[in-house]
Amino acid sequence: MHIAVCMDVAADRKQLERLLGRSADRRLAACPDVPYYVQSYGNKDALLARPFMYDLFFIDIHHAGITSVELLRELRAMGVIATIVLCPVQDDAVNELTPDDDALILRQPVQVDELEHILDAALEVSKDTAPKLDIRGIRETVIIDEDEFMYAVKNGDMIDAHLKDGRVISCSELMGHFSLRCEKFANLHYVSPELLLHSQAVMSTGFGSIVLQDGAKFRVSHRWIRKLEGLIR
Repeated sequence: MHIAVCMDVAADRKQLERLLGRSADRRLAACPDVPYYVQSYGNKDALLARPFMYDLFFIDIHHAGITSVELLRELRAMGVIATIVLCPVQDDAVNELTPDDDALILRQPVQVDELEHILDAALEVSKDTAPKLDIRGIRETVIIDEDEFMYAVKNGDMIDAHLKDGRVISCSELMGHFSLRCEKFANLHYVSPELLLHSQAVMSTGFGSIVLQDGAKFRVSHRWIRKLEGLIR
């Protein structure tokens, strides 16, 4: 589960990071199949650049020209459907919320049992919700389902994302970082530093190479040839 902590008070942010770290250690010991990744932000700008990679948000903003509720609503307006938790010290933010905001409340100072309840609830939501992939190109941003993606190929310091409808979106993003955002998608595979693909985009395999649905041909390792042959339906 990918978790974003966006708090502009450093002490509050660090405290929640510590609590989440301890909880993740306990949960991983009980169930190693569900890793937890925590990314922290001191302002909204970096968070809004990549919101669709997260399954859970913790928000408490005071000094960034935007309130916690406004940031919550901006995320919802972008199409974020993940669990969003406001972490107020007082009840001011809580009183502004409406049912359409679809937010949870975790008051500070954070109590461990309340945090665990939030994590349990968010984990259940993430299991039932199909994640979206945001591809932020130079000229456009698209938000797509997993099966709308075909492959991404390295192009110098950029990547070109090829979609199944024929669009090619050039992105100023490193392949390694893009692959991390794709880890939550069962059918997307980081085959090499030059190529990340949807397993069902593979048309055929050969000796050290594959051909994709649009006719593109790539050389890949024999290990990946064998693995992809087992994944193709």
